[in-house]
Amino acid sequence: MKHYLVTLTLLLAATVTQAQVGIGTTSPNTTAVLDITASAKGLIVPRMTTVQRDASILSPTAGLLIYNTTTNALEIVNGSSLWVNLTTGTTTSVAPGPTSSIGLIGIGTDAPNANAVLDVTSTTKGVLLPRHTADPTGVAGMVYYNTTDHEVRMYNGSAWITLTN
Repeated sequence: MKHYLVTLTLLLAATVTQAQVGIGTTSPNTTAVLDITASAKGLIVPRMTTVQRDASILSPTAGLLIYNTTTNALEIVNGSSLWVNLTTGTTTSVAPGPTSSIGLIGIGTDAPNANAVLDVTSTTKGVLLPRHTADPTGVAGMVYYNTTDHEVRMYNGSAWITLTN
C-alpha cells in the first residue's frame, strides 16, 4: 500500500510541476523552457524539400521551423500563414488542410501540435540554442548561437551563414 501511495504522489507531482528541460545540462536556464547546451554541436531541425513540406505540413502553426533542402535555408511560419525563408526573407503561402498527429512530443503542453515533431509551448520562457565560440562541424540545417559574434548561424550544406546580427 505504501508503494502505491509513493507512486501516486510522484505521478501527481510530475503532472503539476512545470520545469525547464535541459539537454546537455543538469541545470537549465530558468528563462528557457528548453535549454540545449553543447560545446561543439548544434541543433538540427526537421529537413525536407519544398514538395515534402507542402505535401505533409498542412495549416501549420506560427513559429513552426524547418530546414528546406530545396532552398538550403531555414523556414519559419509567420502569423500571416506564410513560410518565411530566414536567409532571404522571401515568403510563400502554406498548404491548407489537416495533418495527422503521430509520435508527437510536447514540452509545456499536453496536446502537441500535429505539424511539429517537438512542440515547445510557453508564454513566459524561450528556447536556448546550443552556444559556441566558433563554428562546429556542420550538417545541413544545423543552427547554433555564436557567443563571440552574438549571432545565430545556420549551416546551409556548404557554409555557415549568419541569420541575425
